[in-house]
Amino acid sequence: DSVEARIAAGLDLIITSRVRHMSKTDEVLLDICKKEDKDVAGQFAMLVWSLWNNRNNKVWNGEHEGGRQLGMKAHQLWHDWKLAQNIQQQGAYSDEQQQHLTQWQQPPIGWYKCNADAGFHSDSNKTSAGWILRDHTGQFVTAGTSWNQGKCSIIEGEAIALLEAIK
Repeated sequence: DSVEARIAAGLDLIITSRVRHMSKTDEVLLDICKKEDKDVAGQFAMLVWSLWNNRNNKVWNGEHEGGRQLGMKAHQLWHDWKLAQNIQQQGAYSDEQQQHLTQWQQPPIGWYKCNADAGFHSDSNKTSAGWILRDHTGQFVTAGTSWNQGKCSIIEGEAIALLEAIK
């Protein structure tokens, strides 16, 4: 399914070229976040999320979408999200993520929700990453943090947090 999904999302060349040269999934993820522009990295992140969501739907609900459909869905979700961001910022796409105060929203009954964030510490040249997993009632399930040498982009830092959560 993942091969069909990446083809349908238009990301096959970007992913395949890295898979041939890198042996670990986290290397591929971080390389795309570091070396591709924000649009490609964002579209890739949406594809990863769609695949992970599909996996959860199969495990927990017995529902499964085909790879081609997932790729097209991820592509459309990315473009819808980008359009919403452009409208919100009145046509000016910001290079920096803006902080928004939002209230936690619970997942469906029987599901877990993972929230992740990253922090950047210029004085020590480190990036911190953290995540928390809660159930549908908001009850704490598990959490984790990590410190990484070097300054990352926002996308890279949050990708690191999500990778740690998936482990």
